[in-house]
Amino acid sequence: MLAGGPFDVVVCGGGLSGLTFALRLLRESPDARVAIIDRVARPLPEACHKVGESSVEVASHFFAELIGLSEYLDESHLHKNGLRFFTGDSQRPLHERPEVGPPEFPIVPSFQLDRGRLENDLRARVEAAGATLLEGRVVRSISLGEEGHRVELDDRTLEARWVVDASGRRRLLSKQLDLRLPSPAKASAAWFRLEGRIKARDLVPESERQWHQRDIADNRWLSTNHFVGRGYWVWLIPLATGYSSIGIVADHEHHDPSTFNKPERAREWLAKHEPLLAAHIEERGFEDFRVMRDYSYLTKQMISPDRWACIGEASSFVDPLYSLGGDFLAMSCCYTARAIADDLAGRHDPEIIRELDAIYLLLVNDSSRTLSRNGKIFPHGKLLGAKLWWDFFNYWSFMCAHFFQRVWLEDAATLRRFRELGQQFYDLNTTAQRLLEGWAALKDERCSDGQKRFVALPLTRSILSDAHVALAERRDIDATFAKMEADLILGRELVAEVFAHALRDLGREKAATLGAMLGAAIGGEEPEPRGAGMALSLGERFTVVDALPRKERLGRYSQVARDLERALGREDGDAPLGELLQSALLGAGAAPAPAPRPGAPVAASTSAS
Repeated sequence: MLAGGPFDVVVCGGGLSGLTFALRLLRESPDARVAIIDRVARPLPEACHKVGESSVEVASHFFAELIGLSEYLDESHLHKNGLRFFTGDSQRPLHERPEVGPPEFPIVPSFQLDRGRLENDLRARVEAAGATLLEGRVVRSISLGEEGHRVELDDRTLEARWVVDASGRRRLLSKQLDLRLPSPAKASAAWFRLEGRIKARDLVPESERQWHQRDIADNRWLSTNHFVGRGYWVWLIPLATGYSSIGIVADHEHHDPSTFNKPERAREWLAKHEPLLAAHIEERGFEDFRVMRDYSYLTKQMISPDRWACIGEASSFVDPLYSLGGDFLAMSCCYTARAIADDLAGRHDPEIIRELDAIYLLLVNDSSRTLSRNGKIFPHGKLLGAKLWWDFFNYWSFMCAHFFQRVWLEDAATLRRFRELGQQFYDLNTTAQRLLEGWAALKDERCSDGQKRFVALPLTRSILSDAHVALAERRDIDATFAKMEADLILGRELVAEVFAHALRDLGREKAATLGAMLGAAIGGEEPEPRGAGMALSLGERFTVVDALPRKERLGRYSQVARDLERALGREDGDAPLGELLQSALLGAGAAPAPAPRPGAPVAASTSAS
């Protein structure tokens, strides 16, 4: 045994999840005896290529505030300019394709992380914080026991009160305990790095001044830029070490992974689907190349009262589209560190641990629902804009809000209350994703632009920008719940407004079919047994307000209706919205909406009954 053993915690894996978890635990329990085992010894390559370079709000808050890396990230990595998407016809010039992304640098920060540099620096930090780092050693087996656990290495045995699996896709404990669950997302990825900066603006002639003036400060390149098409997206991520990361992600329904699983095939695939980008990098050599086939998986359990946990990719991996891998790493690290700190302080509470596990699984499953079956949505500008508006509102209002306000540090009763509220957000999201998928399935064109060449995400002075800015505001637990409950009402209104845009886009012939797809969500019948969903409130917004003259209509709109029309534009469709709604209700087998009463007052809210 090493001097100082047995350990309070043995962490199996010294990558990003194991190192950041140790830092979080040692901030909560500075005297904890922590050992971290990793197969790879220093020095690590500074510019190594790992998945997880792009972080969003939850992960960035974790790295910067909860483990104390704020100054380091400012100095050694790149501030990120949000997520940006180029949709429509990928064979057209980039400046002619619809763009969805932030109009200005986000107030709540996020980062582009160079993983090699970061993990090198984190190893020194965890040792300085008091952890024992065992490098160049392999975990041979883990034995879980009621009175403690044993971790067999190649040259010694470690005893531990807790075992935390941070082994990434090796998933040591997950395999041992048969925790893996299949994911509804069936997709594969390949990615590589190129030396130097590659910017979206490099693909657009300087003569296209209007396009370039949307990015007058030259910040677009700091976004995670997505070039999206039917069944695929390609990322472009800048790294602080001067490299550019490019990745292909494609679902199996539309793309055979064998068509891009080697460098030469990846170039051919890009030439077919994103020819401008392919031509721009044609003469540049790949620094490296990695493939990850069928990358998504879920889990039955993340943490146990029996004093073990699986964190980061050792637990689950949903999908990289919204860069949520770091978020689930952050949540699993924080939940686990909280449980262990409680235990070391003599407050081991199995009920709290079970609630934390249930919350994690709810959030994983909700994100999996959001990030599955999107291939037909990607090439349609208005439809993708609507999806991103809803998905970001849902993310900022619930997942982010709970993490930033540290709901996960509350007692079991409060955690249960949060989980029950989370189930309502989950149900509403289920309805939203059905609506978006149904809308995409009924589109005749393979790609379309919509009314707006640029969709601001978030649009300034809107419910979406308000939800983002609110993350920086500290609230007590009662105020946190009050805001979440109010945002659930706003979210229900937002999904109903997306429904209005879908009806006008699809028109008379398809409104009834869309209604049948939604079924009980609009008061109708389910065509087949399905999971939970939330019914939408469809009131006078559809039957009265939409038919008013423009000035009066805008005056009667709720903020949600105004915001989404500002963002996506307005398409009148081939019939009044009230008639399209009646067709949808008939298709769903629902009762028709009541006819408006002459002279009746008009409700301002889309959620009015």
